[in-house]
Amino acid sequence: MAKNYTRKFQNEILKMHVIFAAITVIIMALFMTFMDRYYNGAFVDIVADIIGWDFAHFLLKNKSMVICFVLLVVLLINSLLVEMYAIRKISHVFSQMKILFQKDDQRIHLDEYLIELENDLNDLKFQSIENEHKAIKEAQHKVDMIAYLAHDIKTPLASVIGYLCLLDETNGLSVEKRKEYTHMTLEKAYRLESLINEFFDIAKIHQASSPLHQEEVNLCMLLQQMKEEFFPILIQKNQEILIKVDETMMMYADPNKIARVFNNILKNAFYYGDEDSAIHIEAFEDEKYTHILFINHGQTIPKDKIDLVFEQFYRLDASRSSATGGSGLGLSIAKTIVEQHGGSIKLTSENHMTTFEVVIPHCIVQIDENV
Repeated sequence: MAKNYTRKFQNEILKMHVIFAAITVIIMALFMTFMDRYYNGAFVDIVADIIGWDFAHFLLKNKSMVICFVLLVVLLINSLLVEMYAIRKISHVFSQMKILFQKDDQRIHLDEYLIELENDLNDLKFQSIENEHKAIKEAQHKVDMIAYLAHDIKTPLASVIGYLCLLDETNGLSVEKRKEYTHMTLEKAYRLESLINEFFDIAKIHQASSPLHQEEVNLCMLLQQMKEEFFPILIQKNQEILIKVDETMMMYADPNKIARVFNNILKNAFYYGDEDSAIHIEAFEDEKYTHILFINHGQTIPKDKIDLVFEQFYRLDASRSSATGGSGLGLSIAKTIVEQHGGSIKLTSENHMTTFEVVIPHCIVQIDENV
């Protein structure tokens, strides 16, 4: 935190010193008045009656020393009172600090001059609780996902074994049946491969935050390459990718990681896009950033679900989890990588048009290798 809470506390203690100093001046003024009017008369007589004339005579002859002694005592009391005040305030802060570690809704309450510290400590407490709940939720999602994948792998694996047994043990199979069983075995094997890849996706979410290796990348060429890679996938739904990007447009990025971002966004556009539709990719630049837009035609995403699509293991359509779609990590990985580049990714969806906008700064992001 950049705020100087110590100075504010010091100012409060200084204020108390000033207040007690003012009281000291008043006390000494009253004492000096007393010394001028009553010291040589009634005061000395009273001391003589109580303690004795010798001590009273001593006070009478050493008036200046008495004044200095009284001043010293008052100053000492002044310091002790301020010290006690400071200790009491510090003790109050410490007593409130224990609330910081409690997992409840109780707030920390400090004095008015420490209101900024109070707000920051409360923010820290509730942010910590929120992060803990988020970590527990993500851990549970991960456990559920692994359990789901482990269970779901059994189905295609059992089918592969079953069809292979038929091919191996059944004599006299016709060419048509053998071809049919081989095709079915291959389909189940592809499905099995897809599920195994999802296990690797769970590991990739941690790899996404590894150090960047940025360089100048031709954006148009990178997108054209990805268009070719997606061609066999897009023909399943008769979709196509239309790129409207200047051929000379360059961007500073880690080519492998930014390709993963585009790959994950395009997969999402394929899964949730309509059949016989196009995925439009556009890009433009401003003074500081390169903007890449991915636009597809499909079901409008509800506004309350827009922020959720970037959460780990979240699927907009849960029914796709058993047949299509991935582990629910793709967009979360994309967001992590884009933010590591110092950029941002946002989603808008209306009138059956969904747009992902990836924003990457022109400058190279300096990465701390110790992170």
